[in-house]
Amino acid sequence: MIEKFYPSSLYNFLRLIHSNPVNKRILDCGAGGPDPKLAFFYENGFETYGIDISEDQIRETEDFCKENNMKLNVIKGDMRNIPFESKYFGYVYSYLSMVHLSKNGTAQAINEIHRVLMKGGLCYLNFLSKDDNAFDINEETKSGEIISKHGNEEYVHSYFDDDEPEEFFHNFEILYKEKRHILKGKYFNTGRTCILDYIVKK
Repeated sequence: MIEKFYPSSLYNFLRLIHSNPVNKRILDCGAGGPDPKLAFFYENGFETYGIDISEDQIRETEDFCKENNMKLNVIKGDMRNIPFESKYFGYVYSYLSMVHLSKNGTAQAINEIHRVLMKGGLCYLNFLSKDDNAFDINEETKSGEIISKHGNEEYVHSYFDDDEPEEFFHNFEILYKEKRHILKGKYFNTGRTCILDYIVKK
């Protein structure tokens, strides 16, 4: 077992999963990188799958899997067009990855998550709040959307009013929501300060 702590919201998601058993198959949308959150669910006995749009991020996850003798099954894929059959997963989540989509892209991704979830399955998603510090220091291109540059690349970030994400969940039952303020330091290495968490049921 890897000796590390994961974000508290993942423990909360696992708690609700245990109270709502469907199957043990879970999908992470935006799963790549050197510190994959899927490892948490692998260590808790899940059959894990992940998608990521970045080949570099996938390679970093593959290196992690080799070093830790894990099979997380992360492949290239876009959460707006999830490359799995309908009703395949009991659980789906995206941890601070959907924040990089436009609001239209977010709606597409959540529709896809609904498609691949089994009836009764759970989904955990988080969104950037407009109370996040970064929202105040950038100029909106559309309502709640900001384009930022990193090197030669442009990235979109979407920000939401407190209850705004609920418009995406008309086909779900909302089980849990929380607004998390991080008042000191950074939120891991992202610099985010205010997150909207949702756990929903199909």
